[in-house]
Amino acid sequence: MGWDVGMSKGRLMMRAFRLQMRGSQRFVFFCLGITAIFGLVMVLTPKSDEQVEMLTKYLEKLTKTNGLELDEDHHVHDDIHIQQIDLSGRIKRTPYPKRQNFSECPKKFGKVTVMVAYVKSSMMTHYHVAQRSLECYLKGTNYELVMVDLDNDNLTQTHCKHHKQLFFKKHCAVSVYLKQTDWMLILDADTGIVNPNHCIEEWIDDRVDLLFYERFFNWEIASGNYLARNTDFAYKFIKKWADWEFVQPQNWNGADNGVLQIHILQTVIPDAMQDIKNCDTIWHQGKGYETYMAYVTCCKVALGATRLWPGKIRLYRRAHGWVRDGYITSDRWCENDFMIHGWKATQVDQGGWESPFEHIQDPSICDASPKGWPWREKKKATVEQIRQELSRFENRTGKSYPKVARVHAWLELPDVGECYPDCDLST
Repeated sequence: MGWDVGMSKGRLMMRAFRLQMRGSQRFVFFCLGITAIFGLVMVLTPKSDEQVEMLTKYLEKLTKTNGLELDEDHHVHDDIHIQQIDLSGRIKRTPYPKRQNFSECPKKFGKVTVMVAYVKSSMMTHYHVAQRSLECYLKGTNYELVMVDLDNDNLTQTHCKHHKQLFFKKHCAVSVYLKQTDWMLILDADTGIVNPNHCIEEWIDDRVDLLFYERFFNWEIASGNYLARNTDFAYKFIKKWADWEFVQPQNWNGADNGVLQIHILQTVIPDAMQDIKNCDTIWHQGKGYETYMAYVTCCKVALGATRLWPGKIRLYRRAHGWVRDGYITSDRWCENDFMIHGWKATQVDQGGWESPFEHIQDPSICDASPKGWPWREKKKATVEQIRQELSRFENRTGKSYPKVARVHAWLELPDVGECYPDCDLST
């Protein structure tokens, strides 16, 4: 078996080498041919316009032909490189079918609960649109909803009264209510449903216990909306996250969002102690949003390209989670979208905002059908249209990313100077 694998790799390498040499030879012959033709032109010097035109067309044809051959070789090289990636040992998630025509959401992962934590004063003035859409969605599904008033909820007051900051108190409450279900979807109060033809389970990955996603505009791992499984790992992670309230730096630190970046880094790569220390140093130096983003960049670079740590955490790539910020596409949406974050309004036309709905949903007519969803037709888009809008936004945000946040911690802070010779001791 080992000999066969070795031979296969050898053949691939030889094939790639031959293709590379063939491409190089073609290019050399192409250049020599052009030189010879121009030499011939100088000798013969066509006398008529017809001869000049014929020669020009021949040169154009020759150039295009060789260019296409070189492009084909380039794509073949790319294909070979991709083929060399071995994904056979990858642990696969349990598949869950996409919801079709408002069909029932099978309980493949057990009981799924939706939790919204809020304070009463804000709920009355900011989140009516978002919460009505959630209420309408739940009328057509079999999920349980838990609304937690962080100021008055009995369980929260019993177990989380020592927390003073709202966001950390929310995560403490999550750790309490998580024990009552199999999976929990935690939502910010300003997160609403734009497309009810989805099941929450479509985003549950049973290879892990916690699922987060990246904010589209700045690559930050979002803290407001996440999925958690009722396990000891998830409980301890969320409880420790809440307790960061008492050890967080006192500068401009991003609150629970800021904590989440380094908390994940410490959890999934605990032996990267120097990298963690460097990111923590940058975090403590934050004086505003731009310097805070330097810390986010540091954590993202330290985490690397990995997005899944089995038994622990998965990070959904931007625009691939169950929710995204609506303003990125002016609240236009496509069939891939499920939830939209950022609806802080009590009316669909408040302050000039043009929401995806013509009016707020009436829960009394909502069920497992589209009849309770008064969409504005012009807000519906195709997947390709949304892809193009995301691509344009991505290009703009990449170019406008704060210069001070474009950090390379290993160039600016110690990599081995502080920990040598024991930098890999815990690896």
